[in-house]
Parts: sequence; C-alpha cells; structure tokens
Amino acid sequence: MKTINVIDELPVRAGLKVVRLNNPNYGLTDDEILERNEFIAWYIQRDYAQLLIIPNKTHEDSFFWEMADSEYSAFNTHDFQRTIEPFDRYGYAMKKIMERVKDLAILHSVVGSDEDRLQIRKRYESLVEIEFRAQLVNLLVRFRYTASQDRRLTMKQRIAEINRRILECKRIWEQYAPWDI
Repeated sequence: MKTINVIDELPVRAGLKVVRLNNPNYGLTDDEILERNEFIAWYIQRDYAQLLIIPNKTHEDSFFWEMADSEYSAFNTHDFQRTIEPFDRYGYAMKKIMERVKDLAILHSVVGSDEDRLQIRKRYESLVEIEFRAQLVNLLVRFRYTASQDRRLTMKQRIAEINRRILECKRIWEQYAPWDI
C-alpha cells in the first residue's frame, strides 16, 4: 500500500506523453487518419454536388468594378492627408509616463499597508528620477560649461520643460495620492 502512494507522488518524467482514450485518433496510424478525413470530406461534399456543378460567375461579369491602381485608397487622398498631423513620439512618451504616474498614485491611495505604500512611493520617485531628473542634472552640467548664448537659450528652454514635467508629475501624484506617509 505504501509503495502505491510513493509511486503516485513521484513527478512525471519529461518523455512521457498523456494518452487520452477518448481521442478520436487513438490507435490510428497517420494513413488511417488521413483516409478517414478524406472520406468525411467526400461524404459532406456529396450533399453539395449539385451546387458545385453550377459554373462560377467571372469577375468580368460582376456588378462591382475593380480598381486598376492598387495604391488607391481613401486614406491616400489629399483630403485625408490634410487632416492628419505627423506622429509626435515625444508627446506620446510623455503621455504614457504621466499615465504611469497616475496609475502609481491611484495604486498608492488604494493599498492598505504602509510598507506597500512606501514601496509604491519609491517606484514613483525612481520613475521620475529615471525619466526626468537624471536628464535635468546632465543638462545643468552642460549648461554651466556652454559658452554659446544660442545653445544656452535652447538648454534653458529644455531645462524649463523638464522642470515643468517634474511639476506635472508632482501635481498628478498629489491629486490622486493625497494621503502620504
């Protein structure tokens, strides 16, 4: 009795295959399976034999006209092209970062334990650090050593934009996670 329990508790070897006795292909060779499937297909098509005799209508007789130019599409027209704007990758990336901050803030406000809240707060801070603060520090160092006024102006604008993004993250965090530790 004990040997049966020990055998039942042993893990299954990787080379073993599950045999399903209710499988319709159980015990049949590949040729027998192919012959059975051909017979079933023949038997089903026998009901539609009269319909298969009717000739098919050609495309020339069809009611709908075909386009000679395969490049034509409603989306290639001037009216459609005029309405769309080029895809803004940076804007899309910023939108996704702000959504991530919002998700973390909502998660922070929902979680019950202080440990989890602290961990989510650290995840939020690391997200802002990775996405914005490291880039901001790099720009500030480069700004100090840049002599060209034009480059300094563009760097000031970029620094102001990154600061604005950090403040936006902070605003979203405070809006959705008002109960801080």
